[in-house]
Amino acid sequence: MACKEVTKRDYASPDEWKSWTWISQGDLLQNGAFFVQSGDPKKKHPFTRYDMIKAKPGTFVNRLTRFSGSLGCKVNQPC
Repeated sequence: MACKEVTKRDYASPDEWKSWTWISQGDLLQNGAFFVQSGDPKKKHPFTRYDMIKAKPGTFVNRLTRFSGSLGCKVNQPC
């Protein structure tokens, strides 16, 4: 079984993405998937509670992504 990093950031150097705040709390990772946290989880962000999506358990993934689609990414550009 091959493990998959769900936070794969191969489009940026570690020096760049280590300052991005990516946190996992209560996420359900299956089939060897793993999450690499980065940044300062205590850093204050300029967002209000109205800008945020209320956290849900990992079991909600089907409901949260049912209307998602592909991104309009371009070759050789960050997506």
